[in-house]
Amino acid sequence: MNYIALYRKYRPQTFDDVIGQEHIISTLRNQILHNKVSHAYLFTGTRGTGKTSTAKIFARAVNCADAQSHNGNPCGNCFVCNQGANNIDITEMDAASNNGVDYARDIREKVQYPPVNGRYKVYIIDEVHMLSQGAFNALLKTLEEPPEHALFILCTTEVHKIPATILSRCMRFDFRLVPTDVLAKHIASIYDQEGKSYTAEAVNAIAQAGEGSVRDAVSIADRCFAIEGDRLTYDDVMAVLGVSSKNSITALAKAVLNNDAPSILTETDKLVKQGKDIARLAKDLSLYFKDLLTVKLCPTAKQMLVLPDEIFAGLKDIANQTTTQKLLYAIDVLVGCDTTLRYALSPLMLFESALLKISSSSGEVDAEGLDRRLYRLEQQPQNMSTDTQKLFIVDKTSAESIWRGVKIQLEEKNNPLLVGVWRDVTVAINGNEFVVSCTRGAYALLTCNFGKGQINYKRELESAIGKFWDKTITFVLAEDPNDSTLDDQLKALGNIRFGSTDDK
Repeated sequence: MNYIALYRKYRPQTFDDVIGQEHIISTLRNQILHNKVSHAYLFTGTRGTGKTSTAKIFARAVNCADAQSHNGNPCGNCFVCNQGANNIDITEMDAASNNGVDYARDIREKVQYPPVNGRYKVYIIDEVHMLSQGAFNALLKTLEEPPEHALFILCTTEVHKIPATILSRCMRFDFRLVPTDVLAKHIASIYDQEGKSYTAEAVNAIAQAGEGSVRDAVSIADRCFAIEGDRLTYDDVMAVLGVSSKNSITALAKAVLNNDAPSILTETDKLVKQGKDIARLAKDLSLYFKDLLTVKLCPTAKQMLVLPDEIFAGLKDIANQTTTQKLLYAIDVLVGCDTTLRYALSPLMLFESALLKISSSSGEVDAEGLDRRLYRLEQQPQNMSTDTQKLFIVDKTSAESIWRGVKIQLEEKNNPLLVGVWRDVTVAINGNEFVVSCTRGAYALLTCNFGKGQINYKRELESAIGKFWDKTITFVLAEDPNDSTLDDQLKALGNIRFGSTDDK
């Protein structure tokens, strides 16, 4: 007999065999037990989470003669269950290859005929998002007013591509990614049945590589099954996956965290010459830093990561020598690098520059600055005006920070003369005084009254500064008052008189 792949051999045959989707299985089971089966279902979710398998089980269960006494599961003994794939009342269609309008019309015509052996005539349409717009339109009327014996189960990984008119006529179930610990138990169960010896760390590594997909995890387990040896180990799994093991990537991670540029380039070159893909290497390194962060922050990190003792001890030692901010910064840079690596002309150069960037930064300045900004924003009352909220970002102990706040107000007044003051003064805090040192032109502007309205820019500027400084405000001339250029500057200001209140 030909070898059967593990993911086919251990495909769920009853609801009890489906893992990680209890929220869906319990609903479907209750609908069967209480005879409240709907006419159309939509199963959506990531690949390998059990959508098609659940659809097949449900199709058999609704027609099973003895499902009630088996807690909603197909009994496996009646005439309908024994027919298996030959059951003419269950039609499976792959919409990826049968996506034309003719196939939908064929369903619409044949669905009118009653079932032969069971209660329902079931149509399972896999990858339903691949149907053409014409096919969806041809199917729409049937979904809206189906015969009593018709049951449609639509399966898809891309629910956003399905028209809203179809979605509104289906009972939707979202299949979740399966947790790592659940996948690990499932793989361990398969290995136990197959007589394969393994370590807990090896099984957990396979489950993590599956990334929530049962089919992917079992396929990886199938590849690892062929490894020779008395026992499947963590290193065996890493070798099969082609992933940089924790031991091989530790030297590179240490060099990055210790700002050792020569070692960064040397270790990267060594890994690349071993045939490591740059994108895969970037992902492995980000996962390594994520593990370091887990070890540093979580008391239960050993149970969460399930790593060999010597590897976990090494992670703990490195984690104790670095900061949380540095690890967060490293993860942020490497994750951002993942997208650009796909289109980079020189992925190696991009990767090395990212590592050097991480190593040369403490990661603390940006993180702490962001924390301070978020804290200030959190303290702002929601009913404050925009102008008042801006005051919260000013450090009232810093003359430069206060002047930046003043500048915001000057710009909002949209007065070119007043805005020009920004370039012609310097500010400082001297004890209880906020000192504004002005050039001759700025000083003249601030001490003159303008036009019939007697505009006084000094008072306006004092008012703006006063929003941040509640003590003395002093204006000083930073240049020689006897300089004759003052008269020329005053003439350039237009119809004003220095120190006068009369408009002539």
